[in-house]
Amino acid sequence: MRLAYATRKPVLLEGPTGIGKSELIAATAAALGIEHRILDLSLLEPSDLVGLPMIHEGRTHYACPAALPQDGQGLLLLEELNRAERFVQNPALQLLTARSLHDYRLPEGWSMVAAINPEDGSYQVTPLDPALRKRFMQIRVRADRSAWLAWAQHQALHPAVMQIARHYDRLFDDVPPRTWRHVSDLLRGHGRRRDERALRDALGGYLPPVWIEPLLRFHAGEGGIEGVELERLLTDYHRDRRAQQLVVGARKDGRTDILELLVDQIETRLTDHAESATLIRRRGLSLDSLERLFQDLPGDQVERLQRAFGANPYTIALLRLEPGEALARYREGTTALAVSRWLAGQPLRHRAWAFVTGVERYLREHPRPDLLRADPAVRDGLACLLAQLDPPAGKGLRTTAERLGLLDGAHAATGGRRP
Repeated sequence: MRLAYATRKPVLLEGPTGIGKSELIAATAAALGIEHRILDLSLLEPSDLVGLPMIHEGRTHYACPAALPQDGQGLLLLEELNRAERFVQNPALQLLTARSLHDYRLPEGWSMVAAINPEDGSYQVTPLDPALRKRFMQIRVRADRSAWLAWAQHQALHPAVMQIARHYDRLFDDVPPRTWRHVSDLLRGHGRRRDERALRDALGGYLPPVWIEPLLRFHAGEGGIEGVELERLLTDYHRDRRAQQLVVGARKDGRTDILELLVDQIETRLTDHAESATLIRRRGLSLDSLERLFQDLPGDQVERLQRAFGANPYTIALLRLEPGEALARYREGTTALAVSRWLAGQPLRHRAWAFVTGVERYLREHPRPDLLRADPAVRDGLACLLAQLDPPAGKGLRTTAERLGLLDGAHAATGGRRP
């Protein structure tokens, strides 16, 4: 969408209803710092686009509709293009592809977008001519659970909706994303009142029956620790004494099933690399909170989370280490000492694993491996790091380094000290 705006190319967004096409436009406009307007073609008459005719000096002109922009910068979205009547669709297509309509000219700072529903028989639509389609940049929009979860956390959706989203891969098979937003609003409005029959009936107005029972279990607190929201736990647990007492209390009371569910939810986030990358970027994941939680969980559950954290290529950002810079100054800097300390015992070994995983990703995705090979400081730091690791922990990193030609036998065998 950014590229389409930069080149002023018209875009055709195709996706089912409720998937977030309008919000995508709003988010793009916000990111670009420009305006956006949305016109629903199914509600318009031709004059709403063309303008009303008027005679001036014996010639017919058309008054510009107030809904169309006159200046500035922005995105103009025409919704329901293939559900509009032909007499509305035709002028809309002219505006979309030619950026003009009779006397009207779309300002240079604006770009056009149209949203349509799929032509697969699920909707009553008027199919677009294939020749017309070729005039657009066509983008198919689908619901991605990982991206939606990151968005949902940012929007502070109800914890029960967040929990059910993490437990079921088929979240959007029969319920669109927008409906889950409505369900979240409904749950927040209901609060903790015990009028379950009314809530059940209200949820039935949005959801198929198969979703209602698991959602109600989560809402009632059976899916987690009452009073502990996962989102706050991941960001503020190290400061939240009440949450700490609840987790420790669940452990002392032998509520292993509850703690297991909590760990499952955190592990799901850490192993979903796309979502965790977004969370880290938005500061929705705190190293201080995770490590404080590790102190309060049983050992086997801590080990699970440590391995998930260490295998994630993005958690290195939480260590405040940049892989390239750390390698180039590895021996002289403090990183080598830190890695040795992290590897010495269980409490912090996830940091060492995360650093190794992050370095491996950095090497694997580097655009110029030849520059890495030509940098003796990077090669020396890499060999020193590998010398600190036992063979299983360093296997992936060593394989990547050897494939890129960053190690030779003598250099690797001496831990970076050339004979």
